[in-house]
Amino acid sequence: MNEFRVYKCHECGNVGFAKVADKETDSHCSLCSIVISDEPGMTYVSNAEEARRKAGMLATMAQTGESKVSMGLGFRRRVLDIVESLVDINRGRPVTLERVLTDCTDAGIARERAIHFLDILRNEELITHDNEYVMTTA
Repeated sequence: MNEFRVYKCHECGNVGFAKVADKETDSHCSLCSIVISDEPGMTYVSNAEEARRKAGMLATMAQTGESKVSMGLGFRRRVLDIVESLVDINRGRPVTLERVLTDCTDAGIARERAIHFLDILRNEELITHDNEYVMTTA
């Protein structure tokens, strides 16, 4: 059974989510890569859309005085928004990876960081991408 773990990293404060086989499966923070394990009170949901919503709520709650808490979620969201916009402009068809990376660079997201977040989005099954094309899964 696959599910999504929604977490706040104890190391860097990043709020995110990761697909896991079950609650006993460890995952890694999408920002600092520290191991995230099951803890009492950890949130689990069955699909990526619900995980995104829960992570957003957790990030909003965590912003009480901490400005960097949802920084990783912000970059991930910006990269996803760029992909979604380009796919919409392309009438629902895949877009080239190079076009996505160019738009990310134009938006102030370093190429390497954009690639990192594209990999995270692919692992979260929000997009598909290979070395040539990128597509949303929703």
